[in-house]
Amino acid sequence: MTKHPLIKVMVVDDHPLVRVGIATVINQQPDMTIAAESDGGERVVELYREHRPDVVLMDQRLRGDSGSRLTGLIRTAFPEARILVISNYDGDEDIHQALSRGAMGYLFKSVVEDELIDAIREINAGRQYLPQGVSARLDENRSGAPLTQREDELLELLGKGMRNRELGEVLGVAEDTIKTHLKSLFRKLAVSDRAEAVRQGVRRGFIRLP
Repeated sequence: MTKHPLIKVMVVDDHPLVRVGIATVINQQPDMTIAAESDGGERVVELYREHRPDVVLMDQRLRGDSGSRLTGLIRTAFPEARILVISNYDGDEDIHQALSRGAMGYLFKSVVEDELIDAIREINAGRQYLPQGVSARLDENRSGAPLTQREDELLELLGKGMRNRELGEVLGVAEDTIKTHLKSLFRKLAVSDRAEAVRQGVRRGFIRLP
């Protein structure tokens, strides 16, 4: 019987206990092993270069950084890299960003161990892995027009409770221009007021809560 090489997994997460938990699950599998661990930062590219893992498990929200950005860095240097993003956050914008930067799959951290292992095997085989819950979040807002950079900035500031005059001062535009941007923002989010816009922004992952 031919013995297949172990699937080498690299874990990127800024919580040591999470890394330990994932490593324990991975190392219990007969066909997997942990090749490297990182808490994030630019060095993930060099760590990838050194260990050449088959699959990278990437946390989406790292301390002062994002898994989507690091996914893009790795994929730019190593286009063949296979990256599975795993996150506590289920906003469709988070999912979209991760996939657009080259992730081959996206899981929520509430996933059971068996599904995590199945996802790693699928990604290792070169297949995309998007469970039903992730696909549903993407489909829910797929038809909506994307926010412009200014609308994204505006939504972030709305989350801080700023009024129109304050928004105009921060963004360097007139209040009438702010009103125009707000009208467009509300239309894209399918909301009617600022409070609804903030709630929708948090739900969809446009607004980052501490």
